[in-house]
Amino acid sequence: MPKPNLQNRTNFKSYLRYFKNKFNSVLQKIPHFYIKDILSYESAGISTTTEVNVVIFDNNDTVAITTAVNNNELIYVPALSGDSINLLIGDNTHLLKFIDEDGGIQYNNITYGLGDSISVGNKNLIIKGLGGGLLQPSDPPVYSLGISTTTVNEGGSVNFTINTLNVGAGATLYYSTSGTVSSADFSNNSLTGSFSIIGTGATTGVATVTRTIANDFLTESSETFSFVLRTNSTSGTVVATSSTITVVDLVPSYSVTPSTNSVNEGGSVNFTINTLNVGAGATLYYSTGGSMEAADFSNNSLTGSFSIIGTGATTGVATVTRTIANDVNTEGNETFTFVVRTTSSSGTVVATSSTITVLDVVPEYSVTPSTNSVNEGSSVVFTVTTVGIANATVLYWTTLSTLGAISSSDFNDAAVSGSFTVNSNTGTITRTLASDRFTEGLEKFKLQIRTASTSGTIVATSNEVTINDTSVNIGQNANGLTFGPVQVNRDAGVAANASDWYAICGIDNIPEGSKIAMFIDNSGSMTTATIQASYNLLVSKLSEKNITIITVENGNEDWITPFLTDLS
Repeated sequence: MPKPNLQNRTNFKSYLRYFKNKFNSVLQKIPHFYIKDILSYESAGISTTTEVNVVIFDNNDTVAITTAVNNNELIYVPALSGDSINLLIGDNTHLLKFIDEDGGIQYNNITYGLGDSISVGNKNLIIKGLGGGLLQPSDPPVYSLGISTTTVNEGGSVNFTINTLNVGAGATLYYSTSGTVSSADFSNNSLTGSFSIIGTGATTGVATVTRTIANDFLTESSETFSFVLRTNSTSGTVVATSSTITVVDLVPSYSVTPSTNSVNEGGSVNFTINTLNVGAGATLYYSTGGSMEAADFSNNSLTGSFSIIGTGATTGVATVTRTIANDVNTEGNETFTFVVRTTSSSGTVVATSSTITVLDVVPEYSVTPSTNSVNEGSSVVFTVTTVGIANATVLYWTTLSTLGAISSSDFNDAAVSGSFTVNSNTGTITRTLASDRFTEGLEKFKLQIRTASTSGTIVATSNEVTINDTSVNIGQNANGLTFGPVQVNRDAGVAANASDWYAICGIDNIPEGSKIAMFIDNSGSMTTATIQASYNLLVSKLSEKNITIITVENGNEDWITPFLTDLS
């Protein structure tokens, strides 16, 4: 048979009320079977043969139940929506209001639902059904609350033990927190919560709630709180309150120790930061006090951050290294301090190191040649030695002519300036002299060391190096049997630079009208244009003497083929 609808259920309860005077008692015992379909909701497990005390009442009636109903028996109040009933328990009445068919039962402005317990006088009424109210009275619950300590440090915990009597196993209880603490003072960031009772016997139960205090690393002063046990919700009826627990504020402390109080430019200082009551992994910050600027440090910064490494339950440590830049400037000594801060590099100062003096390192430079005299075609190595110069520093060199006209053509690489790198305070420059076969006479030069660029400040000058001219004088190798080799000029077509081949070869001794042959090697850099002026001079003199010249040019680095030429 289907469950009656709301209208039928309401009609049935109205019928009971209408014929109230027909009953010889306000309490009528009937099997649960006859009312189960009148309920909107009910708890599971109720047998249909269980006897139920049905209360026949009018709205706002007073009905005594404790003298007529034993603990754990069922009472059914067939209330209509909005009805109220005064239950007489002992010498006191307790007003229950029925919100609607399934909206719960209100007592002392608190609404209770299916499965909830209502503490009324010396009884506990468990709601077993709604649509009216199916209630099961029992002795009232008893709650006791114990604590593991009344004093706890920040970061510590307090255990609260809840023992119950007449509270069902699995029942949910709630807690709130009173006192001067806030939610942020607890590790779960909450002042409230709930937990379940674990049954330890037929009517007894127990639960343990642990509240852990946050270590907020703030200086606050001691705070207090109490654990407040409640039913139904975190704002429900208070059934027990713990004694007051004092939270002891752990004040963070900081110290900073430098590895030295004096450091040269280019050196480093290690700062060891020790902490107490500062969490492992916490971020701290530093700034720099004193006369130093950002450019005085290798990382070009006066500020930074670092993390604390835990060394114990409340202790921690960190190390920060500050390296001084070697700026190659003469400044005089400077000083600075390492300032530890919280929150940011401009936050609260919690520790300051002793003053560290930065000793100004005045750079020194010297340059020494490997020899003071060098032949054309040979090399001279200049060794540059420095003091107070950082590794990988780039310096520059230029050539100073002190005798003769030193130019790029005097060197194999055609350079008179350049750069080099200093490592471990040493650098080298190799200059190889060109074997130009020019007759130039004695030449001398020095090497100058500069900073910033090849036109920068001169910081060192080498000793003078003499270039020995190893050119061959014209005709000096003639021995009467062979004539040569003879060194002549590369005149590049300039008449003033021409060599007089006519005179060199003694052609004036050859009869007029003779014939001579000339072989010109045009391979590589030696071309006719290179000696054009000398060639033109020879031709002009031969014409005056009516001597015919046959010229053969060859560009194949071949010293045999030209002589196979028919000269007739």
